[in-house]
Amino acid sequence: MADITTWQQGVEYTFKTRYSWKHGSGRKTTAINCQHFTDFAGATCPLKDITRKFLKSYQMDMEDREICNGSINRRVTPVTTVLSHLYDEEEIDFAPPRIKQYKESVGRPYYFTQDEVDELCSITNNRLSELIRFASCTGGRMTELLTLKAKDVDLEKNCLYFGGRPGFNTKNGDWRVLPIADPIRKIVEDRVIGTHPDCSIFGDEWQNGKSVLWYFKKATRQIGKEPHYVFHSLRHSFATWNVEAGTQLRVLMDMMGHKLYKTTLRYAKATDKARDEALASVFG
Repeated sequence: MADITTWQQGVEYTFKTRYSWKHGSGRKTTAINCQHFTDFAGATCPLKDITRKFLKSYQMDMEDREICNGSINRRVTPVTTVLSHLYDEEEIDFAPPRIKQYKESVGRPYYFTQDEVDELCSITNNRLSELIRFASCTGGRMTELLTLKAKDVDLEKNCLYFGGRPGFNTKNGDWRVLPIADPIRKIVEDRVIGTHPDCSIFGDEWQNGKSVLWYFKKATRQIGKEPHYVFHSLRHSFATWNVEAGTQLRVLMDMMGHKLYKTTLRYAKATDKARDEALASVFG
């Protein structure tokens, strides 16, 4: 039998050989929760890359989307189960990571510095570098970026809309407006001017997120970052840079599209820079 080295291979093996997954009544739910991780990490994610820090990134991704703690735990459990089963079956030779169940928002979001984003953009092709730059300057989730249409951009007002726009909102009104930052102004103009309003400004190049994940992971390895620095870390970077620059948390909450203040609040402790500068401004 071929070596089991990727997440998808591990999932398929576990469904074939773990009795409770093969015959249990929760098989369908387990498959759905496994697919959530596949959407996050990619089917070809190396099993050895699924470390505790990587799973923490997965937890924070879900927390950022304000998924309840119980659902976060249910989505993480199948991942550790797959790794534990493979280890018990001697299909992998490394111990599965241990990670605490979620109780509350804790920990530091993993983020890139602005220099690291510049480096990522310099070593990737134009298609990916523009997507990276766009993500880091808007805090947009990958699904939001890939579905953003030309009609969602208002060049006259210098803003773009995620999840809808005035007069054409989503059913639950879950949309937000972002100013177009200077570093992406030309990218936006090149992709919007003369483009049909219903065309996705990035989605036609990236049909789905799988290829984005693969190429992005390759780029992060080139600059020496660990596997738990994922594409979603660009969203954390946007938030962290804003906190460092002194953006009010209520404003950041609006730009990030968070419904819960506590989700935004964790970025206040992401770095020590803002705290140091605050004390310096008071005491000189």
